[in-house]
Amino acid sequence: MPLTDIALTPALWALLAGIGGLLAVDGVSMPQVMVSRPIVSATIGGAILGDAAGGMLVGALLELLTMRHPPYGAAKYPDTGPAGLIAGCAYAASGSASIAILVSAVLVGWVIGWMGAYTGYARRLVNGRLIGRPEWLAARPRRLERRHRTTIEIDVLRGVVLTGGMLVPAVLVVSIVGVLPVGPVGTAVGSAAVVTALAASIGSGARTTAPDARAWAMVLLGALLVLAALWGRP
Repeated sequence: MPLTDIALTPALWALLAGIGGLLAVDGVSMPQVMVSRPIVSATIGGAILGDAAGGMLVGALLELLTMRHPPYGAAKYPDTGPAGLIAGCAYAASGSASIAILVSAVLVGWVIGWMGAYTGYARRLVNGRLIGRPEWLAARPRRLERRHRTTIEIDVLRGVVLTGGMLVPAVLVVSIVGVLPVGPVGTAVGSAAVVTALAASIGSGARTTAPDARAWAMVLLGALLVLAALWGRP
């Protein structure tokens, strides 16, 4: 769907921002049904703007890139819910299937994901302040219940603000990239960049989750072979 055919009305913008808020809270609080994973959230964004398959492609690549960031404890990791939604929307809005569009949409999702990671870290600090007086909360258990609801509402609001604030800039950036001329060399370099980034992420994830595994070496070898094939194309 070309950008000129998309009417990003206040109602549609508000709908996407609201979905972003729900995706943000799914990753940490409730209902935790995995809709915040990028392969799902990006598909939702693509479907809303008319290209579910394109959104799924972007989400699949983001999914592979985030494999090296398992959500353990208080570790910082990309907030893939709003990021995937925005990346899927941006790809669908461009109306193109070029490698430049794909790379830029994935890159936009990656950057926004890390923005979400740091806003999530700030939210944890706020949560600590809200639950910082155990004796006061223990005196009346309903206080803890109310504070718990407040922390969830804060996270929903964080997702709404992040999605609403970054949606339009992301769509514009990816769409502008889509109208720039890209030659064969640029296509090959873009393809190589995607393959190399995926290989590095998967390899790093394999080393993180299974230090004795050697799967990362095979992934890297495959990436090098694909790079060589792309580089030799006319």
